[in-house]
Amino acid sequence: MKKYLLIFMLFLCKIILAQGVVNSEKLFISDVDKFSLVFSPSIDLQKGNSDVLESGIQLSSLYKLNAKHWIKISGGLDIIREDGENVSNDQFCQIRHTYTLNNWSHTFTFYQLQSNFNLGVSKRELIGAGVRFKPIKTKKIKYDFGLGIMHEVEEYKIDIDNSNMFRITSMSIMKLIFESFELKNITYYQPSFDSFSDFRVMNEFDISFEINNWLSYELNYIVRFDNQKPIFLDEKIDNYITSGFNFKIENKK
Repeated sequence: MKKYLLIFMLFLCKIILAQGVVNSEKLFISDVDKFSLVFSPSIDLQKGNSDVLESGIQLSSLYKLNAKHWIKISGGLDIIREDGENVSNDQFCQIRHTYTLNNWSHTFTFYQLQSNFNLGVSKRELIGAGVRFKPIKTKKIKYDFGLGIMHEVEEYKIDIDNSNMFRITSMSIMKLIFESFELKNITYYQPSFDSFSDFRVMNEFDISFEINNWLSYELNYIVRFDNQKPIFLDEKIDNYITSGFNFKIENKK
């Protein structure tokens, strides 16, 4: 009974200050034997001059088909309602396959579908592939970098031409492991295949504290820069802060 009460209290305590950009690369950097599921719920209630309800959920799963093939599936939504009407509604889902080449590299292919209210994107569709390398892999420090190509289609809420282009995607992932917490920094650089002057950069810094083997607390700071933003957006830079608890389920061999 006490365990279920704790889970309910943590569900109420999670706060998301801003909806971030999908970043599935950080979800499973540690080794998993067979199956892993990370469940991150959130709810925020405000009463008074306005009635605001923010609710969200993110599920991230990994399944090891065999020694070389892995499947990652993640999805989530974040809905904000004020006085009974939606003022924000963000959703995403992604499926990713990785194939292990050796103990320091693997290939990846992915498909992603996303909408983002704050960025004015009613539909964002990505399909891509690449290679990820792990040159540093010790008990205290892990460093990965990757390079790939993706096709991106964006449909906007206002009546302007859709974005349809190929982008190069590069990533750099650093993880520092301490006795009581972990630090992660993930950087994406995504220039257009046709013009390197059209590029996006996203950096995410995370600090996480493991409470036990199934529960952790995480604080994230995300910066997103779009050098050639859509004409209806005012700013090139977006900042996001998220904070909350993650529940992990693992089924080992």
